[in-house]
Order: sequence, then structure tokens, then C-alpha cells
Amino acid sequence: MDQNFDKFPAEVYARSVLAPDLDIYRTFFSDALHDINVAHGIMLAKQGLLSASECADILAALDEIHRTKPWANVPFDGSFEDLFFLVEQELGTIVGAEVAGKLHTGRSRNDIEHTMFRMELRLRLLNMLDEFSALAEKLIRRAEKGKDEVVLLYTHGQPAQPSVLGHYLGAAIEFVLRDMRRILSALGDIDLCPMGAAAITTSGFPLDRAEIARLLGFSDIVENSYGAIAGVDHITSCYSSIRLGCLHLGRLVQDLVTWTGFEVRQIDVPDGFVQISSIMPQKRNPVPLEHLRLKLSLAAGGAEQIVQTMHNTPFADMNDSERETQAAGFAVFDRLSHALPLLGDFITAMEINRESVQRRIQLSMATITELADTLVREEGISFRAAHGVAHALSKSSLAQGVPLDQVDYQDFANAFETAIGKLPTLSKDKLKQATSAAYFIEIRDLPGGPGAKPMAASLAGYSVTLQTLQNEIERLRLQIDRANVDRTEQARKLAGGKE
Repeated sequence: MDQNFDKFPAEVYARSVLAPDLDIYRTFFSDALHDINVAHGIMLAKQGLLSASECADILAALDEIHRTKPWANVPFDGSFEDLFFLVEQELGTIVGAEVAGKLHTGRSRNDIEHTMFRMELRLRLLNMLDEFSALAEKLIRRAEKGKDEVVLLYTHGQPAQPSVLGHYLGAAIEFVLRDMRRILSALGDIDLCPMGAAAITTSGFPLDRAEIARLLGFSDIVENSYGAIAGVDHITSCYSSIRLGCLHLGRLVQDLVTWTGFEVRQIDVPDGFVQISSIMPQKRNPVPLEHLRLKLSLAAGGAEQIVQTMHNTPFADMNDSERETQAAGFAVFDRLSHALPLLGDFITAMEINRESVQRRIQLSMATITELADTLVREEGISFRAAHGVAHALSKSSLAQGVPLDQVDYQDFANAFETAIGKLPTLSKDKLKQATSAAYFIEIRDLPGGPGAKPMAASLAGYSVTLQTLQNEIERLRLQIDRANVDRTEQARKLAGGKE
């Protein structure tokens, strides 16, 4: 049978777009829509655009609709377009169409929907920041514990120099704190209210945009009304900052994967994070790390998807940035809500394999840079000359498979004499000290280094920075909570005690 394309909505459009869209609206945005309706009603009454009795009736009816949710299981039949119209229809049933219609004074679905998107995104970002904060706390605690746990660091995939786990994790703590700052900055872009922009040019009614923003827990309004509807930079900054956070954590996870390898075995993984093979009895697979890497990659890809969806769209109101896109973006938050706690607990539980680390430090000659430095200080030669001595010694020792702590003093003396033209004054004991991992770490006490003093200063500073970020997160939460309490109390009073 031929379809009728002359009556809205066309069946295929209803099935493909409007019905799924209603489900998204009901699932993610019904609370925000209710809060906006209540706040707008309060503001209209304060501005004299609703009478006291009209406001009381509307607010009492909105409360009943939100509690009973008569729209929850209504199938899409084409008689309405979305949840906004369903709620307005229910409101009209209770208070009459004339009174119900007054609630829409001075507003549009445009400013309503952009506001509810921001409200939902704001809450998800705050929850995610709490999870980043918890991860940062776990990293700081593990770094404190790891101030004396020696590890071998790599450059270009090769053993480079020893450090301590606390120093290594400090680098991760720093980028996590920077990512939190980036996300908070994006949250500042989101924490602006579009209400009062109406379709695109505000309204001729005497609305109080600042009041409705306050009632909804926003810090301020989006000043330009066209930008309030057409702008998407709050979306792109949000998901770009999330994407960067995923990318950075993914690099850390990849390092941990390498560190668990049998040939490297820098960290030991507790049984709770190990899956065995169904056929190979010896296998201990740290599979959670692979899931972490996957979740972070999928979250980063999902965030990039949202950013790229904005590419080459018009600078105008459009569906490309709205409900379907927002719902797709929320999957990013869901993945991170699993990944961030898992990563934090894995790092808390992992242990350094001290024997393996010490053996590989010596076999790879990872401390020989300090021997060159010591020769500069003790022998009074240039670093380039000292580097030549250390290079010759490491080359011959590596070729023979002799660990640095087992190098014969005479071999060192010969290498020095060949390069410098005289015998060294450096003693055997000093040679042993200069090539030890403990001395290598101890002497590197510049700010940001692995020595005890700079490590203590860095960790203290990280805690202060984290507390500052946590204070800002809490401030924003309290701002929203206070607005919710105030809005609810005002609505109760204006409704005249109606339930």
C-alpha cells in the first residue's frame, strides 16, 4: 500500500527519528525539562506574567505530572512531536489549555532544549570529575608509598635510567590534574544558561534571564541570544577535554601492560587482576589492563565522534548538536565510570618486583650516566670526555654480558686511561657508589627529580592542587543543590500548599 507523505509525520520519519527521539528524551532529559518548567513558571510569576492563582495551578500540576509520569509509557503515535508537547498536553488536561499555554510565554523549545542539554551534561561532568579526583587521590597515595621503590624507566622502548615509582606516578598525577583543569574549564563554558534566548532573539516580554539561570543552578546566562542557540563550542570543548584525558591515561595503561610482561616484569599483579588460560597452566594474564586500554580508546573515540559531528555544520540552530548526539556522547561517561575506578585500584594493588628491577638496571647499565657525571666532578674532565669513558666501558661490558655492578675496576681504569691518557683517581668504592641505583636517585635532588626532598615537595604540591580542584567541584555542586532546594521551596509556596 502506498504511504501518505502529505500528512506529518510521514510513517518512515516517525519510525526512524521521532519515536527513538522520544525515548531518548524520556530517558535522559525528563528531569531537566521539569526543572526548567518549574523555574520558568516561578520567574513568570515574579515578573507579573502569571497571576498568583495561575502560577499555583501550573506548579501544582507540574509536580503531579512529574511524580506520576503519565507520559512514561505513552507510545509514539504521531499526535505529538516530543516529550515537551506531551507534558504540555498533560498540563492542559489538569489546568486547562488556556492556563497551560501561558507557561510557554517568552520561551521556545530552542532555549529549553539547549538548557536541558547543558544541565544534564553539567551533572555528568561533575560526576566524572569526582571519579578523576578519586583516581588522583589513589595515584598520590601509591606515589607516597612508592617514594623508595626503585623502577627502571625507558626511552624509545629501551632501558634508560632508574627512578622510583613515586616519581614515575608523579608524572601521571600531573597530567591527571591538568586534565581535570581542562575539564573544569569546559564545565565553565557549559555552566551558562540559554533560557530567555527563546528561538534566537530573546523576547519582548519582561523576562528575568538572570533569575531563571539562578533557579536552575547556573553561574550566569549565555549573553548573546543567538549564540545561546547556535553555539556548540561548549560541546566541543567538553568532549575535546575528555578525549585528551582518555588519550593520556591510555598511554599510562600501555606502559603498565609492558611492565607486566614476563621479559620486563617490573610489576607483579595480584591474583584479583589475573585471568588464567583455559589451556596453558603457566599463564597469568593481566587482562584488566587490556579492558582498560579498550575502554579508554572507545571513550576517546566516542568523544571524537561528538566533536567531528559538529564539523561543517551551520552556525545556527540544528539537530546535529541535539538529543541524538547528546545521548551518543553519554556513552563516553558510562565507559569512563568503569575505567577510572578500575585503573585507580589496579595501581593501588600493583607491587614492584624489586629483584627483577635491580637485575635489569645492572644488565642494561642504566646508572652509567651518573658514572660520567661523577667523573666530571671527581676527575675534573669535561662531560663529553667523561661520556666517552662511560660509553666505552658500557659497550665492552654489554658485549660481554657483564652487569655494571660486576665490572672489574681494572677494566674501568683501562677505559679511562685509553680515553683520557692517564689513570683515574676514582677509587673502587667510589666507582661502586657511582653505579648504584640508590646513589643515582639520591643525588638527583633538583625540583621535579626522584630524590627524597623534591619528591616530598612534589607530592605535597599535588595534594594542594587536587584540593583546590575538589573545592571548585564542590562549589559547583553546592550551587546546583542550593538552586534545587530554593526552586523547590519557592514552587511549594507559590503552589499554595497544593500537592
